[in-house]
Formats: sequence, structure tokens, C-alpha cells
Amino acid sequence: MTRFQLILLGLCVLTLITFLWSIMAGAVPISSKVVLNTLFHFDGPKQDYIINRSRLPRSLLALMTGGSLALSGAIIQALLRNPLASPKIIGINSGAALAVLLATLLLPNLSYQWVPFIATLGGFIAVALVYVMAELRPVSPARLALIGVAVGFACDAGVDFILVTADTYVVSSPLVWLTGSLWARGWTHVSQVAPFLLPMSVIALFMMHQLDLIRLGAAQASSLGQHVRSTRLILLAIATFLAAVSVSAVGVLGFVGLMAPHIARRLVGGEHSKLLPVAMLVGALLVLAGDAAGRALAPPLEISAGIFTALFGAPFFIFIMLTNKSEETT
Repeated sequence: MTRFQLILLGLCVLTLITFLWSIMAGAVPISSKVVLNTLFHFDGPKQDYIINRSRLPRSLLALMTGGSLALSGAIIQALLRNPLASPKIIGINSGAALAVLLATLLLPNLSYQWVPFIATLGGFIAVALVYVMAELRPVSPARLALIGVAVGFACDAGVDFILVTADTYVVSSPLVWLTGSLWARGWTHVSQVAPFLLPMSVIALFMMHQLDLIRLGAAQASSLGQHVRSTRLILLAIATFLAAVSVSAVGVLGFVGLMAPHIARRLVGGEHSKLLPVAMLVGALLVLAGDAAGRALAPPLEISAGIFTALFGAPFFIFIMLTNKSEETT
């Protein structure tokens, strides 16, 4: 087996083990035997309600959103040719969060089936603002990133304003969601986001070779027959879609889209046919482990997955940035 295949296999096994632990962990600890009995209908003790109605959909949602956020981050880093870029950096997460929060407050009886559309709309508005302002002068990766930071700060300010001025009871639930939480997530949330995240992920994987061309620079990519502007717009739209829909389901997990692609790049290099699947597995593993740890640490209290991913990921990210002398950040 090649090194890439070994890493991919190892991550799959680690993700499967973490998935099992995620179903076992919580206010009511469940043994692995009971979990297997329930999932595969073996003879013996079962916990159908807790596993099938609560923890299984929650763990599946963590896998989907973690992988989608990582994939979105990898695409954005390739488009900006900057390993420090992420959906959060260019304002996607913040725009989606602001749109969902506004909709929750203005339309309290809004059905959840509209939330992915609203989040996507907010993310696209934020990205459109970034792109339009960048187009006022020749587009460069640095300009896109800096304008994205400004738009993201503006959206974050809007979120903070709403949280400060709105009634405490009204914002209590959105406040938990904004920390990046899978609390009370079930099959409804899985069924709402899966039809969007899964097809978009497949489309992104089919375009992985376009990302390799873009990484060479606009001039070289054009000389190789790529329509750089249209390809960038399509990939940016896919990245926006993946991040915004994920935010609608699990809140703002801004660190995952930044960290997972970078870990993957350290493991398998920058070739996107290897980078993208590994980044998706790393992102899924980060969210899954963060959610499980949040339930296992001090039950029945739940700590948001976003807190754990930032708490353990940020120091590691700083470490690899300080020790990686060859990484370009421009």
C-alpha cells in the first residue's frame, strides 16, 4: 500500500472508532455491546430510543458537516493560494449566522426546512459583497482575503448587536447554536442538510484537478486551457454552499475549515486528489470527537463541539505554523 492509502485507511478506522464512541458517550453511558446490538439488531440488550433517535443522527450530522466545512476550507485555501484562509476568514460563516439569527428573531415560527436556504443566502450575500468590492480593482488573493475579513467582522458585529439588544429568552437557543453545537439535533436536521451537502461534496471532488491548476496561478492556468474566472466563481459558490448549509445545522464551527485542510496538507501534501478526501476525514473527525467529548466530560452538562475544536486545535495550529518554515502564506 502507498503512504496515501495507509493514511486514508488509518483515518477511516479512527473515524469509525470515534463514531462508535460518540454513540456511547453522554449523560446515559452505553456500552459498545449495546450499541452494536442496537445498530445491527443482534440479540441482547438494546437502547433503541437513545441511540436511533438521538445519538446516531447527531453523529451522522457531525460527520457530514465536519467533512463539508473541511472541504469548503480546502477549496478556499486553493482559490486564495493561502493556507490561512477559511470560510470564516472570507465571511461565509458570519454571513450565514447573521442571516439565520435574523430569520429566527423576525420569523419565530419559521419552519426549520427553510433554515439551510436562509443560511446559504446569507453566505452568498457575504461572498458577493467581498467579490464585488474586490472587483473594484484587479482581484488578487490577498485583496479577497482582507475584504472577507472586513465583511466577516461587520456580520459578527450585527450578530453581537442582536444578542445584546434582543430579549434574553429569545436569544438563548441561538446563543448555544452560535458556539457550534449539535445539541438537540436529530433526523430532521440530517434530512434537511444531506440533500445539499452530499451532492455538492461530490461535485467538488470531481473538480479537484481544477484546484491544482488554480494553485499554479491565473496565467499558467489560462495557458493550460482553464477559464480561470468562471472556474473560480463555480468553486467559490460550492465552497460557500457547503459552509453555509453546515452552519445552518451546527452553528459556527469556524476553526474546522481552517485547521482540517492544513492537517491534511501536512499528511499527504498539496495534490488535491489526495488532499480533499483526507481533509474531509480530518474535519469529520474533529467535529465528531469534539461533540462526543463535550457530552462525555461532565454529563448531563453538554459543552459545545465548537469550544472543543478551538480549545484543542488552536494551540496545535499555532505549533505547526511556527514549525513549518516552508509554508507560503501569500
